[in-house]
Amino acid sequence: MSQLIVMLDKQILRRFSIKGTSVTFGRNGKSDIALPDRTISNNHARITIVREDCFLEDLQSTNGTYVNRHMVDRHLLEDGDIIGLGKYQIVFRSDQGLEAQLKRLSIHPKLMEAGHTVWLQVLNGRKSGYIIPLRDDRVVLGKLATGQILIEPAPQEQYIMRPVGMNTHAVRILAHGDEIKVEDISFLFFRKNQDENNVSPHPD
Repeated sequence: MSQLIVMLDKQILRRFSIKGTSVTFGRNGKSDIALPDRTISNNHARITIVREDCFLEDLQSTNGTYVNRHMVDRHLLEDGDIIGLGKYQIVFRSDQGLEAQLKRLSIHPKLMEAGHTVWLQVLNGRKSGYIIPLRDDRVVLGKLATGQILIEPAPQEQYIMRPVGMNTHAVRILAHGDEIKVEDISFLFFRKNQDENNVSPHPD
């Protein structure tokens, strides 16, 4: 079951298990998670649960809704995302496994947008040959209990990888052809036109 960890000034105020079809946030006492501060609108934001996915939506709040310090109108939550509502930080924890993540994130190579240059290629398992396009958003793979990695864009058009929960010393800058393993699935980091020996993204 997915969970929200409500924090203020780095102190945990509450842990909330996500149940049902939605979770509301606001200064209004009728909200599922009431946040009594004037930086919070009466009806500030909402999480809507659709099957295994959780979508965060801003409800036209005065001060906006943020995920990982970026303002959002609507956002598909990933494990480890930090939601910013006024003075509060809310950490989203998902129990979604790698198989469900691949089902949601990966696409057949023929469906990749023209001109896209960076992706992960799945090397084995049910989704072998499929790809995960890497864009401006972070990608989390694996379960917290068995080990997760986070891949996100960095300056100078680079991508970095680090284990979730580890300090910055564990950061690795990814290079074309790097192989990444999560649980029993291996991935190839692919950057198009990086050299003359690029591996084809198309499955055999």
